[in-house]
Amino acid sequence: MIRFRNLAFGLLLPLVAVVVFAVLLTFSLIRMLEVENAMRVGAEKNMLWVFHQSEVAARRLTETAALIGLGEADTEELSLRFDILKSRIAILNDGPQRRFVEEIGYDDDLDRIAAVLDAMTPVVADLSPGDGARLRNALKPAARLFGRAANKAMIAEWNDLGERLETYRAQLRQIILFLIGIMAAGGILAATLAVALRQSHQRNLMLRQSRDFSALLVSSSGEGILAVDRAGRCTLWNDAMAGMIGKSAEQAMGRPPAELAGFFGIAPLQAGLAKALEGQSSELALHPLFQNEQTEPRYVDLRFFPMRNDGEVIGAILFLHDATDRHAAQQREAEDRDRLEDLVAERTRDLDDALQRERSAADLYRNFAAMVSHQFRTPLAVADSALQRLIRRGPRVEPGEVAERANRARSAIAGLTRLVESTLDVARLDAGQLGSQRVRCDLNDIVDTVCTRQRETDPAREISILPSPDTGDAVFCDQAHAEQILENLLSNAIKYTAPGSLVSIRVHGDRQNLFCDVHNEGSPIPEEERNLIFNRNYRGTNSTGSAGTGLGLFMARTLARMQGGDLTLRPGSDGVTFRMTLPRFKPSTA
Repeated sequence: MIRFRNLAFGLLLPLVAVVVFAVLLTFSLIRMLEVENAMRVGAEKNMLWVFHQSEVAARRLTETAALIGLGEADTEELSLRFDILKSRIAILNDGPQRRFVEEIGYDDDLDRIAAVLDAMTPVVADLSPGDGARLRNALKPAARLFGRAANKAMIAEWNDLGERLETYRAQLRQIILFLIGIMAAGGILAATLAVALRQSHQRNLMLRQSRDFSALLVSSSGEGILAVDRAGRCTLWNDAMAGMIGKSAEQAMGRPPAELAGFFGIAPLQAGLAKALEGQSSELALHPLFQNEQTEPRYVDLRFFPMRNDGEVIGAILFLHDATDRHAAQQREAEDRDRLEDLVAERTRDLDDALQRERSAADLYRNFAAMVSHQFRTPLAVADSALQRLIRRGPRVEPGEVAERANRARSAIAGLTRLVESTLDVARLDAGQLGSQRVRCDLNDIVDTVCTRQRETDPAREISILPSPDTGDAVFCDQAHAEQILENLLSNAIKYTAPGSLVSIRVHGDRQNLFCDVHNEGSPIPEEERNLIFNRNYRGTNSTGSAGTGLGLFMARTLARMQGGDLTLRPGSDGVTFRMTLPRFKPSTA
């Protein structure tokens, strides 16, 4: 009997309190929703204002019609007042406003006024002097109608408001009663909860003495734990293991782990369990664990231990620790290390490039000093000799000889200037200060300009411009740089061939580029030197005894590539041919 009473108090009373609590709360919510819906103001509940505005519009239209008869108003103002009144009536005839008008019994009157206004629309549009009185007479009933309707709307709204307040008052009384009931049920539940907590605390005190094996589980702190007997069947499967593998303890107990998940069937885990059953402990670190094929794997640490009883191995226990965060941290560390190594390698390359540029600059300065001491001596001596001869001859010198000596000095100085400019251009390239400004240019004009300039410098040397097919000779390039490339090729072609030999130029092309081939009849360049002649400061074996710095072809190829083209040495055994390639001009490149 006492047990039955305890059951009734401990179970039935809280259950009844919960049901009462839920029912009262539901009814309270329903009543509150009803009050909230009832408190909404319908669109028709502001009809007093609408009727008042309609009355004002009707009176103002009547006044305007009277003023027109006196000549104090115009037809435009009358049309405006007329349209305002029609819009008010249109509002009254729309949706909930129309229903309210019907409720108070003014729908037929409103229809008659609307018909009158429709009939008076042509009169207002074309008002004659005698139509003012007619319009006023037609509008007299409208103002009175709207006034009476406004009074009736006010009375209807006051009556409706009174009914609503009474309804709200009754519903609020019900809600208050429901809330009192909810508070009572909540008190019962609170008392029941306090009693249950006290009983639970007493039971916990009784269970503290039976924690021998559970202490091991608590110490694992969220690790998955699996135990098997000597036959390999599962004897322990905790909640953490169920969360990792996706199998409940009921599904796992008494079955081999390999049947529960393929994860336990892989060779390293089978070997670890076998060693544990033989009495040996082992570990596996950061092993991937796939819950399904669509998800990323977890990474777990596994520890295998034998379970003994009086020294005999009776089974094995496996601990799974989720080490995904540690694996991710190691991955990030490896990525950071790789990124750092790439950054160091990039910085090293930059430093190597800077060192190479520094060495090239040092070589340039050394070469420049050597050139100044050796190459500049000859043109300076020529200019000095010509000027000294003119000074010694004095008044006896002939005009022709003056011109010859002056031209010789100018030619020597021009050669000296070209040597200096070539060296300075290389320095500008190293410093990144030499750019290319490409525009549309005619390649044949560039060839004619360079050839004319070369003939003026060396009239005795024949330069032949070979005919070429009409390929459209517009190129996209920097004209000054293109002329500098051709001047270098022509000067080399003349320098390294015997006097009287022919130097030729031919322009041709394909769909993408135009080519300018500069050919001379000199000795072919040896095969081992063909890949070296474009290097900075390199001079071939055929340059012995000829002035130069070894920078001309290097500069020419660099300038050609800056413009999207190239400079190449063509194969062949009948002389030497260099080809300058420049891209064709296309409208889209402008």
